[in-house]
Amino acid sequence: MSVTPRIIHVSIRLCLICCALAAVTLADQVQLKDGRVIEAEATWETGDLLWYRQGNLIASIAKDEIRRVVSAKESKVGATGESPKPATSTVTRIFLKGGTQIVADDVQEYGAYIRYRLGTLHTLIDRDAVERVAREVAGGEQPALPRRDLRFTTGHAGLDQLIADSASKQQLDPLLIYLVMREESRFNHRAVSPVGARGLMQLMPATARALGVRNIHDPVENVEAGTRYLKNLIELYQGDVNLALAAYNAGENAVARYGRRVPPFRETQNYVRRINAAYRKARAVTGDE
Repeated sequence: MSVTPRIIHVSIRLCLICCALAAVTLADQVQLKDGRVIEAEATWETGDLLWYRQGNLIASIAKDEIRRVVSAKESKVGATGESPKPATSTVTRIFLKGGTQIVADDVQEYGAYIRYRLGTLHTLIDRDAVERVAREVAGGEQPALPRRDLRFTTGHAGLDQLIADSASKQQLDPLLIYLVMREESRFNHRAVSPVGARGLMQLMPATARALGVRNIHDPVENVEAGTRYLKNLIELYQGDVNLALAAYNAGENAVARYGRRVPPFRETQNYVRRINAAYRKARAVTGDE
C-alpha cells in the first residue's frame, strides 16, 4: 500500500515532463485516412512512399493511405492564429573526405550514417566518408548559394555544385557532365532504363561495381563514378569526345565493332548530335567559342 503514492508522484512527474516537451517541440502530423495521426519529427517522400522519423525510428507508409500531412509550421500557425516571423535560412554543407562538397537543403544525422536532401533527392551516406558538416546561417529567404560561374543549372544549387566538383577532379568541363546527365536521366537519381542503367549518370551495375560504387542511386557516388568513367573513355579514344559519348551511350564494344567510329544506331547518333549542339550553343552564349 505504501508504494502507491510513490507511483502516483512518478506518473505525475512524467506527465509534466511530457507536457513540457510537447510545448517546445514541433512535429509534422501525418493524418491517415483511417483516422490515425502520426506525430513525426521529420517527413520526406520517395516514389509512392512517405518516410517519417520518430526519434531513432525511421519508417514509411504508402501515400495512398494518407489524407494529408500538416507541417510543424502549419500546426504552429493553427494553434496560435499568428503567422510565424520570417526565419533566417540555414545552408548546410557536407564536406566529404575526397574533397567533394555537397550543398544540401536538409541534413539529418543518425549514428553511422547521414541522410541529406537535394530538392526531391533523398539519400544516405556513411559517416566515415564525411570530413565535417557545416551549417551556415543566411539572412532572409535567400536561395542556397547558386554557382554564378557555371553555364548551366539543374535547378538545384547542391546538384550543380556536385557536378562542378566531380568535373574539377577529372579535369573535365562541368557543362559536358551536365549535358550527359540531362540526356541520361533528366536529373532523376532514381531513374532506371529498360536495360538496367541506373541513377543520375545511368551507370550499368557492372560498370558501377568496376568503379567501386556501393550505392548506385547515391547522387555523389553515381555522379563521381559517371564522370570518372567518361574521363576514362575520353582518354581511351585519345581525346575524341564524340567517340567517348558514343561509347557511354552504346558501349565500348559497339564502337570497336564499327572500327572506332560512332555506331550507326539512330539513338546513339542523335545522342552525340544533341550533346554537341547543346554544348556549342551554351559556349556561344557566354562568348567562349
